[in-house]
Amino acid sequence: MTRIAALNWRYIATAQLQRGGTEIIAVGDPAGARLSANIRQLTAAVDYDDSGTWGDLVGAGRALTWRRLVQPQPVEFNPGLQHAAEAVLRHAGRMRGSVAIDDLLDAVSVSSRAVAASDSPVGAVLLRSIEEVGVRACAVVAASWPSKTGLEAWLREQGVAVFTTAELQQRAPRVDLVYAVGPPRFFPPSLVTAPVSDEVTFVIPEWFRDRRIPHSSIADHAEGAIRISARISTESTAAEAGPDLGLEPDESTAAFEAGLLPQPVWTPSGRSSTEPGSHEVEARKVLLSGDYALWLDDGQRIRTLDPQQPSGERVIYTDVSSVRYGTYLLLRHGDAERGALHRDAMNLLGIHQEETESSQQDWKLRLADRLESLGASEVVRRLSGADIRAAAQARAWTDPSFIRPSRDRDFEHLLQWLGLPVQPTFGRATRLRRMLYQASAAIREELETAISAADLTVMERDGYISLDTPTAGARGHPRLSCTGCVPVLGDRRPERRQGIVRGSEQ
Repeated sequence: MTRIAALNWRYIATAQLQRGGTEIIAVGDPAGARLSANIRQLTAAVDYDDSGTWGDLVGAGRALTWRRLVQPQPVEFNPGLQHAAEAVLRHAGRMRGSVAIDDLLDAVSVSSRAVAASDSPVGAVLLRSIEEVGVRACAVVAASWPSKTGLEAWLREQGVAVFTTAELQQRAPRVDLVYAVGPPRFFPPSLVTAPVSDEVTFVIPEWFRDRRIPHSSIADHAEGAIRISARISTESTAAEAGPDLGLEPDESTAAFEAGLLPQPVWTPSGRSSTEPGSHEVEARKVLLSGDYALWLDDGQRIRTLDPQQPSGERVIYTDVSSVRYGTYLLLRHGDAERGALHRDAMNLLGIHQEETESSQQDWKLRLADRLESLGASEVVRRLSGADIRAAAQARAWTDPSFIRPSRDRDFEHLLQWLGLPVQPTFGRATRLRRMLYQASAAIREELETAISAADLTVMERDGYISLDTPTAGARGHPRLSCTGCVPVLGDRRPERRQGIVRGSEQ
């Protein structure tokens, strides 16, 4: 199948889903329902206690509930379920006798044992549904990579293809129906807004009440946004599951169910016991949608997109330290924007370009020599003693595309500390910075224009969007790209990278 044919198929499948909606099969699961109710009661009972005493037990209970929810294979194929149940029993045993809710601890322990000893009815319904459709006509998509591993070990003998959502989108198998194992909120909107089949069915236990079909955050601000309705069928009842939660989750139930969704973990920035070398920089890697990754160093800001702002005000700068799950980054293919802007600013100087380049190289080389001879920590200490507030950025100041410290007094004191006269270096760097602002403003206007004309729902389908700007054609710059920042497991710990970190890594 050609790429055009595959794209046409996606549009046809999307139109079919918009007309007929997606199906949610809610399967009665008494054992899982009792566990969910008990863990929710436990969470509510200890919410007032901020000492952290209950953290291990509540966390283990949620992990066990999550496994029952998205890993419905028989217990013989689910060793992780056994380990999670053992963790709950271990933490509950430690708490027993020291708190006034022993009855609830007993209930949690009993329901955990029951879940560990019984196969989930969801798995039986899934297998039966697959057999009715035919293994060649359907595919199974798991809510996460660990879930896929367990489901695959179980369904391999039946010849059923199991994917994560990313794999499903990339391989795009021609199937009539996709079974998603888990609640809709555990999957990205692209599963239903850019489907690979004209039918998508979610298989969930009846006790999970949040059954809303996800849509992109951009959909609220886009014309013709794709929204998919749901039709719910119930396979059996869970009358013995515990209290009736109703069709729609109340506030406490919704909060509990949201807490079951694994959250990205942003590891704290640690520091190595040794200083980076002269050609090294510490950076953290963030994983992005669209199979991209980006190294973020200790820079101060990065250009981002805020789709909730009105047209003309969507392109903004964000502190690098504030980049989190859901941030939309504006990235340049093949080259960092900082380097491209620096070249533009230099070109705008005209006849003053050569003298400015010379003075910039002079003070940066002197600073680099000090860093090499004294070490970064000692340089930072001495610069701080010279009343330079941003002294911690000393290593970053040696970057060829860096212009000057933001604070005037910092730059003046730095030049004096390096043994250089303040003028004309200060004036030349300040003029270069004005040119940089002009170049940056021009690119921002081009980006705003391109974003206003773009169909942002493409991000809903592909996870990112490419923007062609006049700058790319007129000045030979690489194409600019906007991609949603979606860390898979959070960012990695800081690592040493040779040279200066630039651009994105695909």
